[in-house]
Amino acid sequence: MSIIIKRAAALMAAAVITVGAAVSCSSKKSSSDHEHEHNLAGGDIPEGYSKDLEDMPYGGEFQKFQPGENDFPLGIDMDPRFVTTEEATALTNYFYAINNQDEEALKKALHPDFLEYRLENSQYGSAKEFLEGEYELLKQYTGSDFTFDYVLIDGRLKDTEGAFETYDKLIETASPGCNITSKNMYMVDVTYHKPNDDGSYSLRYRFGDYMDIAVYTIDGKAYVVS
Repeated sequence: MSIIIKRAAALMAAAVITVGAAVSCSSKKSSSDHEHEHNLAGGDIPEGYSKDLEDMPYGGEFQKFQPGENDFPLGIDMDPRFVTTEEATALTNYFYAINNQDEEALKKALHPDFLEYRLENSQYGSAKEFLEGEYELLKQYTGSDFTFDYVLIDGRLKDTEGAFETYDKLIETASPGCNITSKNMYMVDVTYHKPNDDGSYSLRYRFGDYMDIAVYTIDGKAYVVS
């Protein structure tokens, strides 16, 4: 299952909000607790804390990039001190691929060995079927066809002990011996609009929480691990 399918399956099965990641805790905190405990932007700044930009937590230098900038297929809001251009490219390609049924964008977003492993161990026979399934599942929450506008990276989660263990095992199984040089978990939202509707909507508010998405740099290239 992809991260979106995992979240949707949990919502439908238990009718409660859970973290959309394989390593989510069994007891889920509220969204506000989640943000303040893990989001590097959360919490009060202590007295005497340095206000120099390089010392500020996540969110101190938010930037908005338009579609096409840095070859991003979707617009993205992020703090570039914490998110690399390569990581942002993987995330925007991932959501663009789902929205546009674009197999080439999906191949840019997911490591080729990992994509093959995911397809072999799912109900989908091809990348096209995977993308169609993801889109149709999201329609259950958006209520109609939709077009993604922006990916919003609202925080980077702390690297707590064991947080990446499941993802490490998945990558090692799919691509034994690959060289992982970095791994991060981001709090992600995506905005979208509907046909004949001037409004802007948020997947976060449809799901009830952020999507926690892992991005690994493998053999020098960033990939979404979902």
